Amino acid sequence: MTADAAMATLMTCRLAREIDDDDVVGVGLGTPLGLAAALLARRTHAPNAQVLTAGAISPDADVCVCMGGAAALEGRTAGFVSHIATMEMAERRAMTLQFLRPAQIDAAANMNVSRVEGADGEQMRLPGGLATADVARLLPRLVLYHTDHRARSLPARVDFVTGAGGGDSVLGTRGPVRLVTERAVLGFDDGGWRLETVHPGHSATEVEANTGFRLKRDDEVYETSAPTTDELAALAEVDRLALRELDFRSTRSAAARRLAGAQH
Repeated sequence: MTADAAMATLMTCRLAREIDDDDVVGVGLGTPLGLAAALLARRTHAPNAQVLTAGAISPDADVCVCMGGAAALEGRTAGFVSHIATMEMAERRAMTLQFLRPAQIDAAANMNVSRVEGADGEQMRLPGGLATADVARLLPRLVLYHTDHRARSLPARVDFVTGAGGGDSVLGTRGPVRLVTERAVLGFDDGGWRLETVHPGHSATEVEANTGFRLKRDDEVYETSAPTTDELAALAEVDRLALRELDFRSTRSAAARRLAGAQH
């Protein structure tokens, strides 16, 4: 197993631990690591959590089948929810948690999935936010992840604010509350980002050097807990092709070939 493959596993397990047993989790097919985490939580500590993916309600399927979209999930779910209904759930906060993977996250927990400035100064267009601006204010909690922890990805200020951090004080929402990267786990509160744990093989000094803004931290920063035996066993069931590795540049091509082979 490569270092990035092992980190994909650790990050998936760490994200899964963010899910409570009464959560309703929204996760898209464009975030396979987040999808693996949501399905893993239902197989381990949060069996009553509900997962909405590809419009399906908690499908009886693994990541590979889910990646086939709604058609592949026919007969594997109690029902489907339209995009309009999903947004209505967000507006009344019936959806409680969503995993997002922005291109940039800044010191104020603002998120950018719209455009970034290239090395030559040219603006590079990204896929865009869909409902990022809305869910950043509406949902009770957002948990972010990123697989390239460096100052360019975590700048002091994002190149474009697709979704604003901080939630909505009137609605009582918090916006992004946690960020899991391939180096560490950060938590967000009114005072900014705090370094909570560092992953095995990394250090607090290294994390700070690769972050574009100042992090709060205690004198002693603990190591992120390794995946448990139960988590690894469940993960092998819900993500048998390790499609979580689609989120890492070094493992993306091999994971894409596994997915293509399974779908043909």
